[in-house]
Amino acid sequence: MALKQTVAPSVEPISLAEAKAHLRIDSGSLADEITSVISIAPGDHVVAAAYSLVGSSVEVSGYGILVNLTSGANGASGTVDVKLQESEDNTTWSDVASGAFTQVTEANDNAVQEKAYTGSYRYLRPVATIAVATCDFGVNVIKRAGPSVEDDELNILIAAARLDCEAFQNRAYIHQTWELWLDSFPDKDYIKLPLPPLAEPSVTAGAFTAGTVYRILTVGTTNFTLIGAASSTVGVIFTATGAGSGTGTATASGIIKYYGTDNTVYYMDGSDYFVDTKSEPGRISLAYGEVWPSTTLRPANGVCIVFTAGYGSAASSVPQNIKAAILLLLGHLYENREAVIVGQTAVAMPMGVEALLWKNRVF
Repeated sequence: MALKQTVAPSVEPISLAEAKAHLRIDSGSLADEITSVISIAPGDHVVAAAYSLVGSSVEVSGYGILVNLTSGANGASGTVDVKLQESEDNTTWSDVASGAFTQVTEANDNAVQEKAYTGSYRYLRPVATIAVATCDFGVNVIKRAGPSVEDDELNILIAAARLDCEAFQNRAYIHQTWELWLDSFPDKDYIKLPLPPLAEPSVTAGAFTAGTVYRILTVGTTNFTLIGAASSTVGVIFTATGAGSGTGTATASGIIKYYGTDNTVYYMDGSDYFVDTKSEPGRISLAYGEVWPSTTLRPANGVCIVFTAGYGSAASSVPQNIKAAILLLLGHLYENREAVIVGQTAVAMPMGVEALLWKNRVF
């Protein structure tokens, strides 16, 4: 058996700003710490319906964020509505809770509105609706993060602390892709997958990546045969030839491939098994009446299960006790930078960290 990570987490459960706050690290001058990014350029903006004016996306992970809506003069009876949206991948966007600014009218124009962003997504953007008349305004995103000379080291320590905590709990925190390699199919009717929680991240048609192998979850209005599938049926495994369209969904998790004696690769039909994400560890179990493929496999690493592990794709998905443990361990690694400490007892993982992690440890 072999376990190989193919896609690492895109973010850490703890941001650089959170790490600095925990360690009480102050950085340079205010001028050094502040960056202002124009998302919607200031000037006259013509009528735009239903939040169709889209600002440039700004990467905000690890920063303190303040968004300014600066309005000039509205045209006669003109109104401006601006709200914030967040994204993890800079493709799929959702509205920020309480992220809408007060509507700008002639009665309250020529003013500045401020809104802090406290979410944990990687990208942020404003979208605007302009009604009735051309209106003068702009939106800029103010990012505050100290350019400490220790930033690179802190990022390394954050990752190291997360890896240590994951290893202690035998879990995965942020979505990551793994391959479990087996020499043969098991005698049992299920395959237990390590690193819970097991996840099935859903991708909606229009966002499929060409060349990626998916398993259809829901068909909706999507014709999957146009993008590489043998049929538009739940469970069908296919290699996407395009982004697709419609409302159908698929996942790149829970894919079983196996190799014949001539190294030909085959994919097990997803309707022959189901992915059990409720058990810990998660499992792939045969459907009722089904059996594992009878193809003679190559002598070694004949079976590969591709799966996604983790609580979610954003830092906010990770339980608070785990984040607290990572911060405690980060503090320990930051203060004790040598393997041997003269006159003290070196501790690999402080007791408080183990206490926070022990409850949900997987054996």
